[in-house]
Amino acid sequence: MNRPELPSFEVLELRESALVRVQVRGELDLATADLVADHLRRLRERHETVVLDLDTVEFMDAAGLRVVLTAAEDARRDGWSFTVTHGSAPVRRLFGLLELDGLLPFDGTGS
Repeated sequence: MNRPELPSFEVLELRESALVRVQVRGELDLATADLVADHLRRLRERHETVVLDLDTVEFMDAAGLRVVLTAAEDARRDGWSFTVTHGSAPVRRLFGLLELDGLLPFDGTGS
């Protein structure tokens, strides 16, 4: 049985002084959400300061949104340092439609 190829997708871990930038490229959806969640979980366990960079996400569905919201909730509850960029145009549109501005800890580096 042939598996359909996933669209181009990457999770990059970029070290920047005192933080780790987790850059997601491609589609953050049902097929890829667990990969991102696992990556964030490992960084949380190492007590890393994390910025989730969604600037190159082409599409995000409810599964991807769940990853972001769960990480933000875990950070609030556990004192973990986590922020998220405002993201690409499709991500910003989704955040705006769901009025998440007050719920997510947005990164202040200008994304």
